Amino acid sequence: MKPVMDCWICGQPADSAEHLLKGSDLRAEFGPVSQNRPLYFHSSVAKNVRKRSIKDDAFKSKALLCSHCNNALSQPYDRAWERLSAALRNQSALAPWQFIHLNKIFPHHRTSMLDVHLYFVKTFGCRIVEDGIPIDIKPFRDALTKGEAHPQVFIAIGPPQISLPGAKVMAYTKITTVKTADDRHVYAHWALHLKKTTVLIMYAEQGQRINSELQAWHPDTQRRLLRIAKF
Repeated sequence: MKPVMDCWICGQPADSAEHLLKGSDLRAEFGPVSQNRPLYFHSSVAKNVRKRSIKDDAFKSKALLCSHCNNALSQPYDRAWERLSAALRNQSALAPWQFIHLNKIFPHHRTSMLDVHLYFVKTFGCRIVEDGIPIDIKPFRDALTKGEAHPQVFIAIGPPQISLPGAKVMAYTKITTVKTADDRHVYAHWALHLKKTTVLIMYAEQGQRINSELQAWHPDTQRRLLRIAKF
């Protein structure tokens, strides 16, 4: 039974869980998952745990949402990432400094990269709440409900960083933070590792430097070209 809690976005009773490894990415990488074709889930708690469905709670955040926020509100954000992820997956290979023409991926949707940004704002918010990281969640909540960019969340997309011969691997890392002497967290990042892509998601308060080589982007400056990062 799922714990009783309120949706961290709107405060209504929560009854839905967000995938931290998105279902569309899992299906694209591993195909149908079943009793006869399981996945093996690794965490800090246990290794080689057999999973027979991509709907298993192991792939979801424990910071629950209400159905409205996880579906109607954020569905455009989910679909924008699904579309960009599929386009990156269909590239022959990603190389640092390469340009991706976004108008070929989103020809009729000028706000789609904002929606991609908001997809990662949602997953980042889930992880902050789940892990109890002392970062103010209100700007994450406001960005999602208003459909506006979070001013302190940046994203870099680059080539894959995990390669195991003969193995299919998807993973997300722990959140790494930087805090001040008074224990205030001013920077945090984590990475999503897919077969052909790595996504680095960063929270940086004003004055925190982000390595220029990362080619991190924000919807306020993102235009028609996405430059692949060098990690």
